Amino acid sequence: MNYQDLETAFTLSARLLESSNYHDLTRSLIEQLQTFDGVEEVFSYEILARQDKKPDEPDILVRRFPMSLDENYIDDNHEIIRTIAFEGKQGVSFTHFDNAPHILIYICEHTVPERLVLIKGEVSPYDAELIRGLALIYERQVKMFDTKERDPLTLLNNRQTLPITLNQVMDFYRGREEETYKSWVAVLDIDHFKSINDNFGHLYGDEVLIHFANLMKREFRYSDFLFRYGGEEFLVIINRTDSAGAEKALERFRECVEQYDFPSGQITVSIGCTPISPDQPISNIIEIADEALYTSKSSGRNCITMQTESNKAAPEESEVELF
Repeated sequence: MNYQDLETAFTLSARLLESSNYHDLTRSLIEQLQTFDGVEEVFSYEILARQDKKPDEPDILVRRFPMSLDENYIDDNHEIIRTIAFEGKQGVSFTHFDNAPHILIYICEHTVPERLVLIKGEVSPYDAELIRGLALIYERQVKMFDTKERDPLTLLNNRQTLPITLNQVMDFYRGREEETYKSWVAVLDIDHFKSINDNFGHLYGDEVLIHFANLMKREFRYSDFLFRYGGEEFLVIINRTDSAGAEKALERFRECVEQYDFPSGQITVSIGCTPISPDQPISNIIEIADEALYTSKSSGRNCITMQTESNKAAPEESEVELF
């Protein structure tokens, strides 16, 4: 390896290590891999669970990493990912699917959710070694960021990551003309959760939270961002839809929760939702969503309230002259 090769390797590694969160890390890796000669497409996935409802056709629950809010939400790689999830091995491997060459970066040991970077194409032996090196750095950084950014019980993003994600969403809309399709913040609160803990114990309560989070992962699109907000409260950022689309997605989830067989029996969820405005402080957006949630709770629970502005009266200007 000559000096130029070393410089290239160090430069690529440094770009990954500059990332301050999982989202930026994965985006950086994908963007770097896309520059390699012979690489056609790069996708990244979280493999959340394996589902064995049909023994002859086991399936997986998977979410794709969104590179842009404008991205096409249809993914054509499900069969490939399912094969890897049940047969793949940890690390970097070179294989073929549908007679096309692929490179896999699969992180499945001591990592939940598992990560898969799927690279379509064929690279030189030198670039293959670079990919192996980047994969090692990526794996270590993923595990570090998971410790900081994931709720340990539900494995959703934790509350501390919310401002970063909201700022990224707001940056997407800044400078763009007013659009019909927006992003929306919805706060979801499990109804009567305290009685579940009181009647069944905290272990049952934890199981309910895990099942609830898994329903969120299953029902919302991979381009929607999911959080455990605290206690029995969860939050979802629904991207690139109108008010009717956001309400339809939330209603579908509300019905799914109502019909699901939880360990403690039937539960319901109350939801408050508001659009994200790039010119509004994050605290105001969350406050409006919380007000909408309170309206749902006050209206008998198990319902959705859509709200565009705060119900609180603006403070009157003081008539006292300060100077």
